[in-house]
Amino acid sequence: MAERSANWTTLRALAERYGEIARLDVQRKRLERFRDINALKPVRPVLLISEVPWGEIRDEALVLTCGPEVAGIERRLRQTLYQWEHFQGDMVVPPVFDVSKRWHSTGIGLRVTETVIRGDTGAAIASHAYRDQLQNDEDLARLQTPRITCDPEATERPLALAAEVFDGILPVEPRGTALYYNLWDDIARYRGVEPLLTDLVERPDFMHRTVRRFADIAAAQFRQLEALDLLDPDPLYLHCTAGSTRELPAADFAGKVRRKDVWGRCAAQIFGSVSPAMHDAFDLAYNADLFGGCGLVYYGCCEPMDRKIDLLRQRFANLRKVSITPWADPERAAEALGRDLVMAAKPNPAFVASAGFDPAPVREEMTRYLEACRRHGTPCEFVLKDISTIANRPENLTRWAETASAVIDRYWG
Repeated sequence: MAERSANWTTLRALAERYGEIARLDVQRKRLERFRDINALKPVRPVLLISEVPWGEIRDEALVLTCGPEVAGIERRLRQTLYQWEHFQGDMVVPPVFDVSKRWHSTGIGLRVTETVIRGDTGAAIASHAYRDQLQNDEDLARLQTPRITCDPEATERPLALAAEVFDGILPVEPRGTALYYNLWDDIARYRGVEPLLTDLVERPDFMHRTVRRFADIAAAQFRQLEALDLLDPDPLYLHCTAGSTRELPAADFAGKVRRKDVWGRCAAQIFGSVSPAMHDAFDLAYNADLFGGCGLVYYGCCEPMDRKIDLLRQRFANLRKVSITPWADPERAAEALGRDLVMAAKPNPAFVASAGFDPAPVREEMTRYLEACRRHGTPCEFVLKDISTIANRPENLTRWAETASAVIDRYWG
């Protein structure tokens, strides 16, 4: 009991600080800017930092001390507070603590078989070598349509625990899931990169049957998530990007979240080196069916999309945001995006990966993005992500945020 009391005092102190930050007026102002960007308004670009390699930040403020029962809550509180203090950018800490709804899937009848090489940075990024398990139609026939079930009890436990931690501090709410799915990421995990890319050329019909099967499986999952009311109509973040918008849920929303009430997000990172025609035929055509019923769509991740934006426009009437990576041309991208699509710019994480931080390439990169967006009136956000390493120097993130913000200040003051 004494141990629980000491742990609880520590946890409640963290929650109190979290609540103080969440109630600051700047949170409301930043949230409005998230929504303005997604509404295509010409406002100051949002600057976010995500996918931090926490294992390289060895600070007492991040050490978990409150026990396994509350480790998830404690870790989230400590990491949020640390980022707020050291490299917040335009992060928003909302005045509510959310807990994800728990659900289970029976899977597709096949497990990923791989060799993984992980670093010690605490980042999610790792090296993967996958075994090819989908070499013919007999292999495809083994794939099953999963059955999804809610787990109210598994949701209620962490929800009740969070409510106890935040009692008198902040409200606690359950949160649904996003329709975020990348067909070719999944296929690559069951095939490997080289066989997949080779067969796009040598066995295109088989690859169409492959992606058709995965698209059908995804569509069945989407229908179940919708039927079970597991979707989220108002995410603060949509896999690292600013997700909050005034346009969702739809105007006729009556309490049950439908596909038209949510964002859809998809990408084909493995297609970074294929032609626009192949990208369209093997990915966009299928994702147009999968995500066409969503309220808004965000397309792209790490693949350069600057030469393919016209294809996105043709396929997605609900397209709102496109990822533009360090391997894309910001000028070409901004010209194609114009004023009616958001550029989700992804600055190069290599600039925080060395022992000596150099602000010059950060300034140059940010300037290229901002000049292009200013010329073409393109709404813009910046998300530093996929950070494999910071060379054990958390100050790299602090200096990156300061440098990037200073460049934005020159344009937006």
